[in-house]
Amino acid sequence: MTTSSPARVLLFGKLKSLSPRGELTVTLSADMTPQQLREAVAGELTTLSKNFKGVEDLRSSAVVRGDRVLSERESLGVGTEFALLPPVCGG
Repeated sequence: MTTSSPARVLLFGKLKSLSPRGELTVTLSADMTPQQLREAVAGELTTLSKNFKGVEDLRSSAVVRGDRVLSERESLGVGTEFALLPPVCGG
């Protein structure tokens, strides 16, 4: 049985402007992949912002846990904070 828990996801680049605080809280489980995290974020952003165009905005964003970028083949593991970094992220 997989346990789900809330996690904070920090948004950067143009994604940051889609959430009032530049972050979201989404329910994740340790066995989820980076792609599944992006899909969970897309679901939240769809309800928050009329400017969100769907998962395409997230597809190339790197998923970071702690100080490490996760590969697409690994699971999220245990963590309560993640970040989504678009390919070009300034300021």
